[in-house]
Amino acid sequence: MHPFRKLILISLGRADSFEKTLTPRDWLMLLKLAKVQTLIGVLYEGVKRLPEGQEPPQDTAEEWETLTALIARIYRRHERQTVELEGILRKLDLHGCILKGTGLAQLYPLPERRMCGDIDIWVKGRRSHIIRQFRAAGYKVHDILYQECKVDIFDDTVVEVHFRPSKTYSPFRNARLQRILRRLSPIREDAALTVPDARFNAVFCLAHMYRHYLEGGLGMRQMMDYYYVLKDMAPEDRKPVMKMIRWLGFRRFAGAMMTSLKFNFGLEDEYLLCKPDRRLGEKLVKDTIRMGNFGVMDARNRAKEGESRLARFLRKSRRVFSNARYYPGEVLWSPFARMSQHLWRWMMGYLHD
Repeated sequence: MHPFRKLILISLGRADSFEKTLTPRDWLMLLKLAKVQTLIGVLYEGVKRLPEGQEPPQDTAEEWETLTALIARIYRRHERQTVELEGILRKLDLHGCILKGTGLAQLYPLPERRMCGDIDIWVKGRRSHIIRQFRAAGYKVHDILYQECKVDIFDDTVVEVHFRPSKTYSPFRNARLQRILRRLSPIREDAALTVPDARFNAVFCLAHMYRHYLEGGLGMRQMMDYYYVLKDMAPEDRKPVMKMIRWLGFRRFAGAMMTSLKFNFGLEDEYLLCKPDRRLGEKLVKDTIRMGNFGVMDARNRAKEGESRLARFLRKSRRVFSNARYYPGEVLWSPFARMSQHLWRWMMGYLHD
């Protein structure tokens, strides 16, 4: 078993130690992989659980501890900013829910160990109204897309405001996805900011991972999020949620994800949403290790200096179409979806916002 996978299992309490003592070079490799997969804080728990004689060299252990402490500080900062953001929404008479981030972190045994990125929220209402409310309050709104925009609220944290939690390339699947997410929406009129339940997260996170996998890359942190989402779900919700996933056309990707969750995290069969797809799952496992979080290690995602818009479009198209034989229902719609997004932004005057 690869030491990185073993360290994940140790961190989750599913294993006690390595089969053999690792070399200092092995530990540098593990630390690098933990950084690439943004699992430094979570895997530090595994480092602490190791028996005497299997610990990393002192300098590696100290670096790991320092980075984990930094992740905890960022998490606490996000907690404070989420409370502040809730107050802002209340003043603007807007209602929303947290997507990913600190919301999913609550499912972890040690929430402060999950590395946070941006603060993502889904705000209910028309896009134009939401943008107008934030701008009227003096906040800069930019990078406006079909499903989201960025709002400059904090100096040290990016806030993404979603008009729709996620999207798909296929317009037919996308219409279904929006309908399901509205049905499962945790947003309430008596609260400015809420946290989704496991049913919402099971659909939303899978759609989010599916899009990231096709567009640029999927990391193991997102998969670990899904591991905890499925562990949190009530048994009676599994069949209804899987019915929604089938209706959305995500069955093959869900099967691949079940294989990956079993292989990487040891998820028990009782928590699986569907039968694992071994062929697609093995490919997903390999791709996840090769790509890193959001595809940071994938050479296909790297732009060349002075890259034109056309060259960027073609590079991204080649990246998406590399999965055409596995997920044709989504991939074949991608050029039309991306071109229509660009045209819509141009018509709305959002290209330079």
